[in-house]
Amino acid sequence: MPKGTPPASQPKTLEERAALADKCMRELKLTLPVLLDDMEGTAEKGYSGWPDRIVIVGVDGRIAYPGRRGPGGFKPAEAETTLKELTAGSP
Repeated sequence: MPKGTPPASQPKTLEERAALADKCMRELKLTLPVLLDDMEGTAEKGYSGWPDRIVIVGVDGRIAYPGRRGPGGFKPAEAETTLKELTAGSP
């Protein structure tokens, strides 16, 4: 969010969460696809992003790079290689 923007309150419904995500995308001028987790945090729990993790999902919707939990499993160079392989020949 832009500097000086007050923090948003925690959404209580999926509709509030979607509205907050939409606002974030517009203010940050994001153009990449963004997925919205459900209120139970199913994706968050499934991908175990804590403390840090890189997961790359291919255009076919399948996991192309299942990074491991950090800090020891956090390997940006491996993720970069996967992204290059996935995008080789793309315009």
